[in-house]
Amino acid sequence: MNLDEEVKKIFFETFPVLKEPDFDWEKTQNNYDGWDSFAQLNLITLTEAKFEITFSDDEITSIISAKTLLEAIKSKI
Repeated sequence: MNLDEEVKKIFFETFPVLKEPDFDWEKTQNNYDGWDSFAQLNLITLTEAKFEITFSDDEITSIISAKTLLEAIKSKI
């Protein structure tokens, strides 16, 4: 399983208007249209289901970019 590709798929599923050229590992929550609490919940739920992991509340609030999501996943698997 290519972890990077799986994280990108989760982002594209969570943010359907996101286009491939606009994806950036460093782009933060504030720079996404529609990254609100519902999108955060969706992002976390999809990730936890996909990788069969569970994030703590602190981990969830620290996930503010694709990069931090990837790092959080790597710390769990």
